[in-house]
Amino acid sequence: MRDLRYSLRALMKSPGFTCVVVLSLAIGIGASSAVFSAVNSLLLHPYTFPSLDQIVLIKENAPGGGPADKPVTPADFLDLRAGTRPFKAIAAFRFRNFNMTGAGEPDAVLGFQVSPGFSDLLGVAPLMGRAFDPEQELEGEDRSAILMYGFWQGRFGGDPDVLGRTINLNGNSFTVTGIMPEGFNYPLGGDLWVPLALTAQEKTERKVQSLYVLGRLADGVSMTQGLTGAQSLAKRLEEQYPTTNAGRTMSLQRLREEQYGYTAPLFLTLQGAALFVLLLAVANVTNLLLARVIGRRREIAIRRALGSSGRGVIQLFLSETVLLSCLAGAAAVFLAYWGANLIRVAIPEDMSKWIAGWNDIRVDGRVLGFTLLLACTVAVLSGLAAAFQNSRFDLNKDLKETSLTAGSSQGRRRLRSSLVVAEIVLSMALLVGAGLMIKGFFRLVAVFQGFQPDNVLVLTVSLPENRYKGDAEVRTFFDRALSGIAALPGVESVAIARNIPASNVDNKTTSLTIEGRAPLAASEYPAADSQIISESFFSALRIRMLEGRGFTRFDGGQAPPVAVISQSMADRFWPGEHPVGSRIKLSTPEADSPWVTIVGICSDIKQNWWDAVSRPTFYLPYTQAPTRTTYVLTRTARDPLHIVAPLRTAFQAIDPDQPIEEIHTLEKEISDAVAPLRIIGILMTVFGALALVLSAVGVFSILAYTVAERTHEFGLRIALGARPTDVLRTVHAQTLKLAVTGLAIALPIPIALGAIVSSLFSGVITLDIGTFAGLAVGLVLVSLIAGYVPARRAARVDPMIALRNE
Repeated sequence: MRDLRYSLRALMKSPGFTCVVVLSLAIGIGASSAVFSAVNSLLLHPYTFPSLDQIVLIKENAPGGGPADKPVTPADFLDLRAGTRPFKAIAAFRFRNFNMTGAGEPDAVLGFQVSPGFSDLLGVAPLMGRAFDPEQELEGEDRSAILMYGFWQGRFGGDPDVLGRTINLNGNSFTVTGIMPEGFNYPLGGDLWVPLALTAQEKTERKVQSLYVLGRLADGVSMTQGLTGAQSLAKRLEEQYPTTNAGRTMSLQRLREEQYGYTAPLFLTLQGAALFVLLLAVANVTNLLLARVIGRRREIAIRRALGSSGRGVIQLFLSETVLLSCLAGAAAVFLAYWGANLIRVAIPEDMSKWIAGWNDIRVDGRVLGFTLLLACTVAVLSGLAAAFQNSRFDLNKDLKETSLTAGSSQGRRRLRSSLVVAEIVLSMALLVGAGLMIKGFFRLVAVFQGFQPDNVLVLTVSLPENRYKGDAEVRTFFDRALSGIAALPGVESVAIARNIPASNVDNKTTSLTIEGRAPLAASEYPAADSQIISESFFSALRIRMLEGRGFTRFDGGQAPPVAVISQSMADRFWPGEHPVGSRIKLSTPEADSPWVTIVGICSDIKQNWWDAVSRPTFYLPYTQAPTRTTYVLTRTARDPLHIVAPLRTAFQAIDPDQPIEEIHTLEKEISDAVAPLRIIGILMTVFGALALVLSAVGVFSILAYTVAERTHEFGLRIALGARPTDVLRTVHAQTLKLAVTGLAIALPIPIALGAIVSSLFSGVITLDIGTFAGLAVGLVLVSLIAGYVPARRAARVDPMIALRNE
């Protein structure tokens, strides 16, 4: 307690030193803790389900070069559920768009069909009501619905009497039997659940992979054992059904890793940057503490001469660093809370609901423990570093010497300089990372801006099967919609598409057969992304036709099937050839499917920001391949929001009970899609700015102390005829030496880090020598500016005062 009181008084007498140390540590620890709160929510605990690591996604591969993992066919799911030896439970779900009518305005609702036992597998029971019964997976017995908590609050005002009420979904009556707990959001983004009742035809379906399957591993069963069981079943199914299951295998993925493909690179990169900031802060503080220890050498020497033990001195230094770390820890907790909240609200709710764990980003017990552990660790290490420097003092020499210069050996000067160099190295790495991230973000935005999205309005329409039973009715609805919208004043073009750029949803992948090619094994079928569009899609999004033609009104349902392919598809499957006029079959060679003639080649489209390159894609006209759920794109001559009301009127004129989802601009769609990358870029920039500030403080502190300890030398130089500009040049030379040395050491590190980051964000971030050079020059200039005040102070030394005996 005596040491703590003494240390507190000493720190109060040095407010500048105390503030710089506390703020440096608070920034470093707070930044790391805020980012760790995001990593904790997004990567470690994206869901709050019990025994989360035992829940896995079971996927089947897509032979022929398509995605490595796809959903499971209904018949394979039933076989998997029947032989659950490695699994405690198996359940399935699939997306289903609903139109809710009969209670106010028609509303588009995203729902899921889930097999009974789904909530039991996840370990979450309804807040009110009950889960689905096994009998409800039979056809005709599936007219129940469980509401998500947010949908219940928003649509029904949290009315508990909604249980037992009938709601109308796609023209059918469903009884509300349950409400899920608040915060439950799986599958992501949904509003309600209904039972999954497979038809008799679906129960034998082994071609169309339409079900997402979850499994809970049995107690004591590892991932490896679960995978072995799933692959054994896949092998058995391949032997029993070679026509459909040849080359098809199964894989497992932990549920919490479902979105690792793009969350892990983003936030692990950010966590690494935050740790760099922490290391910078620690280097800064260590430098300041070492300078303080050297300045107190006579005090420590007197203490030792009066009988203080080495342990007592160590305790004294630890007392001071513990106080500093406690103050820094308290400030860091505040910064962590503020930073975590800032990250959580940085993207809109209609986007965040699709990212597992995003809405749960906050400082909880784990993050608080992480923060306090960092503070304690820094306190102990800094105190021990100071004590180690003290142990190397010469007691007799320190008691005799009165000059500041004598107490600072060449070794200690090198140590402090080394710490400044380390700060410059870390700063350069952070600045390069931030620069590459920001340039990558703007490069990506520029790609999407090629669609000229600011004047394009986007909405989604999903037609229910019970009211639009056949392709002819679907085609008629969209024909009328396109004609009605095109007639509105100010509309330049209108198009429909099954998917749009920057939707954060991948296109469907389809295996295909190329006419005239040698027969292939099932596992070697070529595959490409498929799109369904109207004839004006390319002009509406300013996509160039490179060869051949686009679709016309003559490519109707009775006309020969046609397709347009992307440049990347042409390069992959027809290298060095002209594929216009070639034919493909959108299935296996033996399938009774029509041949489709390629009539044109269009430029590539980057579908989503995480795509390293544009994927091979073929386009089909909606008139020949009608789709019930589609985007409607309307390009206007001016602000597109002015036609929202006429758009709604146009759809109501066709079908008053047909809802349309939220209408917004394509610009907003793109902005929301790249929001996570934008947030990472902003935070990386903040970290880079902090690194620059901390480096400047480090350079300033080391030069200020150097000038102070060389006051005698500078006074002697001036007394012997040196000009103030000579002294100024000497200090600037030392600054430049530190900066250049740091950059020379740092050069390989940012290049290596840049290569790692560019591999994590392939297609988004690329190595850029210009960025390296610009940031290096900037860092040198900041170092020179930071060293100007100490250099100016050195140049103004009064030789009479400097030479006077202390």
